[in-house]
Amino acid sequence: MSAVAEAAIGQERRRHGRWSVSGAYAAVQGRKIPLIDISIGGFFARLPDEGGHVSSPIEGTIYWRGVRETIEFSFGADIVRRPDEGGRFAAQFHSLEGESIDTLLRFLSAIEAERRERIERQQRDARRRILLRKLALWGVVGGSLLAALWLVWQFGLSGA
Repeated sequence: MSAVAEAAIGQERRRHGRWSVSGAYAAVQGRKIPLIDISIGGFFARLPDEGGHVSSPIEGTIYWRGVRETIEFSFGADIVRRPDEGGRFAAQFHSLEGESIDTLLRFLSAIEAERRERIERQQRDARRRILLRKLALWGVVGGSLLAALWLVWQFGLSGA
């Protein structure tokens, strides 16, 4: 990777892989905070308004409704990063134990399973579209060939 590309991307500081998530939110002090992504170590979210300074502790419950199940789990975390002046922030979970870690792992597994299903569905749809386009092309070629044979049969090669 070139120095320019490395500078543009920046240094990756995350310890854990992240899963983009839609429809998940954290309920904290009566506010719904939409999650952008989540990992085993924490999450990245949008605050609807100002608040939550770096090093501030937060506690709440994360909710997510998947295709097959609804998952919720309680968490405690610290805000560790505010990347811009907007309402986004990164939170790092306090140590998760027992049922909390099990629920978080089930949550991440469900997100990954739905992502894989969505990708497989998109690939099946793409294959189906390609097949239909090939069939349409062969239909046009076959129809043109039949039309040409019919014209030759009707008028012969002389054109009269």
